[in-house]
Amino acid sequence: MNPNTDTTSFEKKPSRPSEGARTPRATWSFRLKATALLIGLPIAAAGAYLLFAFNPATHTGFPPCLFHWLTGLYCPGCGSTRAMHQLLHLHFLAALRFNSLLVLSLPILGLACLGRGPVYRAFLQPVTPWLAAIILIAYWIARNIPYAPFSYLAPH
Repeated sequence: MNPNTDTTSFEKKPSRPSEGARTPRATWSFRLKATALLIGLPIAAAGAYLLFAFNPATHTGFPPCLFHWLTGLYCPGCGSTRAMHQLLHLHFLAALRFNSLLVLSLPILGLACLGRGPVYRAFLQPVTPWLAAIILIAYWIARNIPYAPFSYLAPH
């Protein structure tokens, strides 16, 4: 057997980097997440403070919904600022009256942001954006129907 034509090699080639080694991509991903947290957390804290300190229902510093101002109809986000203000004051029922979709979706979105578990895996499915769009459009239509029980979805 000629050693130059030997096609069988018993040397094991590593298929991935060792556990302790950091690849450039992993370092970039970590830096991106750390930067997003370092910038995002102070901005979120400042926004939460403003929402806690000033009531959007009575304070004029918060912009009105442009869609509602132009059409007179409620968009899916109408009442979200007032709902977040009520949530920060732990008034859950009042928050539900302003925007029930937001209040009910926050725990689901919070679990999905953890990056593990069944809720996170469900968010990775291809059907999830379509399902979210259908729910959002159905909520948008339903909250503009002026008859009970749909009228309870309008922010009031």
